[in-house]
Amino acid sequence: MSVFRRLTGRSKKPKEDEDTSVTANADTTFATSVPVAKESPPSPMGRLVASSEDVSFDPEATAEHARYAKIKPQSAEEIVPGHVLKRDELGRVHIKIVFYGPSLSGKTTALRWLFANVRSLAKGKIIEIHDELGRTTFFDFVPVTASERIVFDVFTVAGQRRHASQRIKVLRDCDGMIFMADSTPEQMNENLASIQELRIALGTDRMATLPIIIALNKRDLPNALPIDYMVQMLDLEGHPVFDTIATEGKNLLRMFQRVLRDALIFKVGI
Repeated sequence: MSVFRRLTGRSKKPKEDEDTSVTANADTTFATSVPVAKESPPSPMGRLVASSEDVSFDPEATAEHARYAKIKPQSAEEIVPGHVLKRDELGRVHIKIVFYGPSLSGKTTALRWLFANVRSLAKGKIIEIHDELGRTTFFDFVPVTASERIVFDVFTVAGQRRHASQRIKVLRDCDGMIFMADSTPEQMNENLASIQELRIALGTDRMATLPIIIALNKRDLPNALPIDYMVQMLDLEGHPVFDTIATEGKNLLRMFQRVLRDALIFKVGI
């Protein structure tokens, strides 16, 4: 059975959780330093919800963490699909997927739902490291076998600011990413800090070429910010965008299928 057929296997959720993803088509420019503050889009609530000028963020510390993690610009070989592959002792190709985003945005909840409900993929043991509040303190990890020769290593990272060094280490050798943002107005500045950190840690070329899927989570909340507003504020036009509810599994399967497919094309070329 092909990898793509395996990825399209049904989950345990009913059909109403089908994809309502939104894909923007505008070009996006990424920088290796904090993006120049641009005029904020009109707030849907009649007031300024968030501003890049108000984000507490240390670009120099982030760049240092990235150097320590040995995240470097892509080599010429890496750019060509199929030339640089990570294989285990069985000859299987390993592809690394990372859930990234601010603390409590729903990354671990989404991974747990996928682990429990995606029946079409063989899954290894999920490893979770949490603090006393149930938040990820380093990473959650589960190897997902899509075929006899492809293994996806899926990680979530700790979103708390104090774990920046460990979080950025997980980015090394990443082949695909889901950036999970919190849709509540109170967390918009945390979303901004997280995406700015990601841009600096990955660098211009990796940020521009790496398959990155955007999940705007907690869409069931009555005060959830409009999708267009969030995409514009986070400067994420051009990336596939999914509105998700991690606690219910809404759009998680479609989102996961998309990042696995794009990572396969990016890394293996199939």
